Amino acid sequence: MSIPRNDQLKSALLAKMKANATIVALLSASSDIKENQWQGTDFVYPAVRIYVFPKGNLPTAANCDFSTILMGINVFSEQDSSQECDYIAGIIGNELHTQSFTSLAIKFTNLTVKELNPAIRIDERTWQANIVLQGTASG
Repeated sequence: MSIPRNDQLKSALLAKMKANATIVALLSASSDIKENQWQGTDFVYPAVRIYVFPKGNLPTAANCDFSTILMGINVFSEQDSSQECDYIAGIIGNELHTQSFTSLAIKFTNLTVKELNPAIRIDERTWQANIVLQGTASG
């Protein structure tokens, strides 16, 4: 086993979320779930973006075979109210809270929701809610 790279963490969580029918049903398609640094030109709302926090991948074992991780999920919506954005974030949080799973050869253990932040308006038409996840991961 080895410590997971940041790109592996994002890809593994992305694959897990895209395979979750409850989460995908909240969006137009599973392709609306992407890494936060995605720079494409087509942006469909609602949308979900995944990232690793700065200092969010901390090797914890003497032999560096796993990391304590801190990851975030941003949910975006363009509705008149924040309700859709908060609803989607809440469902995603419930689907991932207290989970242990393996995805793309990355083992997540005791993944928990540390924060479920309410939607805030980030521009004239867009709401953003945020989920903070903490757990351990190994590759």
